[in-house]
Amino acid sequence: MQIIVTGGAGFIGSHIVNRLVEKGHDVTIIDCFNYASDIRRIDNIDKVTVLKYDLVGKDWLIPLSSRTEKFDLVINAAAETHVDHSFVRPIDFINTNIIGLHNLASYCHETKTPLLHLSTDEIIGTGDPIHEDSFNKPCNPYSFTKSAGEKLLHAYGKCYNLDWKIVRLNNTYGLKQFPDKLIPLFIDKINNNDKLTLHGDGSVLRCFMHVDDFVDAVELIIEKGNNKEIYNVATNEEHSVAEVTKMICNAMNVSFEDNVISIKDRPFNDPKYDTQNNKILGLGWKPSHNLKDELPNMIEWYSGINNFFKK
Repeated sequence: MQIIVTGGAGFIGSHIVNRLVEKGHDVTIIDCFNYASDIRRIDNIDKVTVLKYDLVGKDWLIPLSSRTEKFDLVINAAAETHVDHSFVRPIDFINTNIIGLHNLASYCHETKTPLLHLSTDEIIGTGDPIHEDSFNKPCNPYSFTKSAGEKLLHAYGKCYNLDWKIVRLNNTYGLKQFPDKLIPLFIDKINNNDKLTLHGDGSVLRCFMHVDDFVDAVELIIEKGNNKEIYNVATNEEHSVAEVTKMICNAMNVSFEDNVISIKDRPFNDPKYDTQNNKILGLGWKPSHNLKDELPNMIEWYSGINNFFKK
């Protein structure tokens, strides 16, 4: 297959790219290369076409227009994703997650290319159980823009007959994740003798999913998923942020009490995301990793001299 992966130099996008290349697909990456992108995440860069563009503009259409072969699929992993950043620069999230998605969806409509879009369990907002057809009430600028993106695709599917699928995911972890997310950030802080900062008392609950399990789900949805449907890809491995912090401290042989400080909570911090995953389980997906078993490997990688995020 000929596949575009937007955000393909990011954490999740690069894992998708590597799997697709491994399976013999012809992959083109479109990435703006912001702070969290790194082309070194790609295992076989010589087998990938890389286009450095921001989806918010239209320049990325120029190199695609000269192609003679049609793409079979577009996977949209391009997004602004950090909730804390969304409070201080929401316009960047609106531009990337809504305007950029509109431009991409327009291209897919005009070229009759199916679009698989990555969303998030955070769109529910309230902690209520979230089914694929649940009414969502996003509570921060990031989750609002992802919720708006889902509704944009639903509308374009109705009025333009856009071929789309949406995949919602949990908090995802694994190697090569930029160290501004919880697990790599706290590993990095311990290695640098910095305090670990918990929002409030750290009691909010999150489900955690290994990136390889998520890529398994993406492959399954490409193969077996229905057009114009949303798939919740979620594990049942739920921990509070404080519990995950204790797991990291224990694995790195440092004291939780001596290394953690509480900081002011977010303007609103969703209590939990109760994501119902029956639809993806029905396709045959099942996660095979758990956080406790994966932590030693992650700690070794982020602590190693070859960790390319090292300053």
